[in-house]
Amino acid sequence: MSKPKISFFFGAGAEISYGLPSGGKFALEIFRSSSETDKEDFRKQVQSISPTSVYAAKWLPENYQTKRLHVFGKGEFEGLIASSLEYRRGNILGFLDDFDENVNKILSNWDISEEIIREKFYEETGIEFGAVLYGQVIKLNEKLAEKVKLFDSEFFSAFLKVLEFNQQNRNLKRVVRAFLELLVGACGQNLVSRLNEELFEQAPDELSVFDDLSGIFNLNYQGVGQTGMEIVIEEQPVPIDESFKLADVFAELGKRILEEIYSQALDYQALIDSHFRYLYNPKAQWAKFTRISIFLHTVRRYIKENVDIDKEKLKYGPGYYHDLLALSDKFEIHAIGTTNYNNFVELILKEVNLDEVPVYHLNGSVHEYYDPYLNSIYYEGEEQKEKHILVPFIFTQSGIKPLTSVSMSRRYVDLYDRFAQSDIICIIGYGFGGDDGHINGMLRSLAEEENKKIFIAHYGVGNVTTLKREYQSKLRLSSTNNLEIIPVDDQRGLDNKLWYENLCEAVD
Repeated sequence: MSKPKISFFFGAGAEISYGLPSGGKFALEIFRSSSETDKEDFRKQVQSISPTSVYAAKWLPENYQTKRLHVFGKGEFEGLIASSLEYRRGNILGFLDDFDENVNKILSNWDISEEIIREKFYEETGIEFGAVLYGQVIKLNEKLAEKVKLFDSEFFSAFLKVLEFNQQNRNLKRVVRAFLELLVGACGQNLVSRLNEELFEQAPDELSVFDDLSGIFNLNYQGVGQTGMEIVIEEQPVPIDESFKLADVFAELGKRILEEIYSQALDYQALIDSHFRYLYNPKAQWAKFTRISIFLHTVRRYIKENVDIDKEKLKYGPGYYHDLLALSDKFEIHAIGTTNYNNFVELILKEVNLDEVPVYHLNGSVHEYYDPYLNSIYYEGEEQKEKHILVPFIFTQSGIKPLTSVSMSRRYVDLYDRFAQSDIICIIGYGFGGDDGHINGMLRSLAEEENKKIFIAHYGVGNVTTLKREYQSKLRLSSTNNLEIIPVDDQRGLDNKLWYENLCEAVD
């Protein structure tokens, strides 16, 4: 009797146990990373193009070899904030509403413990931590929000009280201002959106002049979120110990909290989308062409050189990729799809003698390059027929994720066919984000048109019925009939059982 076929789809969360950052943390690190090396490498590539070639004459601007190269920098901060507040304001407000709970999580793995912070707070202020709350004395304009939980938070109230005792501490003042900017910015974006959508509560449908007035209100993004962005991107964290003064402890803790907020809420899709199209037309906007090109080189270099990988775990485990060996006795592993850019899954499959399993990188990889002029993909080391500018073939957070070449289109079709041939599809570490609609649509079709059972490894606990409905909404399914949830924690399981044990039980 043949084994049932199982296929997997992996996202960034599947690699956290191997030492890789989450998707949000990864995005922050990219914008923190210097692009100078990539800029110079790209300059050499540009200068190597023959000015007498048809390619240079028809596709590149005049004097391309000496034109200035541009990179993303502080000038793009406003656009990043605007996009984050517009599309991720719910994440920001949710974090601030649960401020104490989120800070507790951060302190469980920070330089000093929560207990030490509470003791230092009492020693320097003479006030018990949590004895002072600002919920009754600070009120946000009710037009922005009826109730703000942040001011009832013990930790945020402690930030305000420490600032009251240390008003000359510039770092602490900037951190507190950054929190307030994010609060006002997220609430303000809600208000602006409502105003623009509901300028006239009633108006005749036949008079379009009322529709012409929609969208006239805007938020000043220079005044909200910029401070926090500057702190997170430009300022390096300082290691803290018990000898530091209370204000300095809170200033550094504030930086760490801001980093967590931005890692959850930073949205750079609009920034990438506004530049990506110029990969295909450098003559139109050389600055945007060079920004997106150099950015992709920076992403590739960061992944290959700067990601802090646990090499022992990568070789021996434990981790989700190594766990596949435990399933190979019960199932035939038919295919693996991934949004991750590295080749760790292939390396580990080889280590556990599963290297015959095909792996499909749907968002590109660090081993592929793209020629936007010819719409062609090249593997690392593969020679070009003609000398053209190449960029790493990596789809970062973007609404523009073209299938590009015929070979890339075939990659999607082949993976879909293999998933359709499988009895079970298991999804691990994938967030079902809106910028991955091309993948979500494929999974939706598998569940509804191919009637495939989809198991989702969900990080955290929760009511299974509620979780199914959440994923139903994310995938836009008509029902939850083909969805199964496998809760997992930091140890890849729950209640002393690893995820694949629970998967096997659910299948049986």
